[in-house]
Amino acid sequence: MIIETPLQYKATDLQTERCQVDEVVTLGHWQFEYLKNCTSDDFDFIAELRDKLPVTNDNTRHCILALDEAGDDGILIDPQGYSYPRYSAYVPNAKQMLAMEQHPSLQAYVQDMMDVVEEVTQLAVNSQENGEFHSDLSDIEIDFQPNVLDKFLLADMLNTRPEFESVEYTDGELNAVISGEYLANDSGEEMSGMEM
Repeated sequence: MIIETPLQYKATDLQTERCQVDEVVTLGHWQFEYLKNCTSDDFDFIAELRDKLPVTNDNTRHCILALDEAGDDGILIDPQGYSYPRYSAYVPNAKQMLAMEQHPSLQAYVQDMMDVVEEVTQLAVNSQENGEFHSDLSDIEIDFQPNVLDKFLLADMLNTRPEFESVEYTDGELNAVISGEYLANDSGEEMSGMEM
């Protein structure tokens, strides 16, 4: 995983401020790069949006979020009435964060899928036979309500887990091959690689 964010040298503490995104603007990639590298310059979009930002006395900074049209990141801007980013912060994965905020059901679905990945991983490792696990996932699918379990996405997510050599969903069945370090040894105990 790559995270692009500034790091502080020998930071004694990491202070945060409450920032509320009141305006969102999407910039072309080159304009976004220019903003990122020239934060003391005036920008037309800041001049147009600065007066739309509310002023409150609740220790909240009211900000503009500038998104990169070609990327996932953003820049949070509190212009304080000016036409340049008087206060700013680089925000990795800003588009994803915004989507999750705008669509709470999407965030719930992502969490449900992550929970199912954990459940299926434990079930597969604990009930595998000869290093393989097969299931139509009907029991798990019932518990997944009210969402619809995406079995192909589940197989893709399971393939990233170290417990599996391979996972695929075909013909209505999830078929998994368990990695050797997660197989039971001759005494029936799980190998040390499995953490539950």
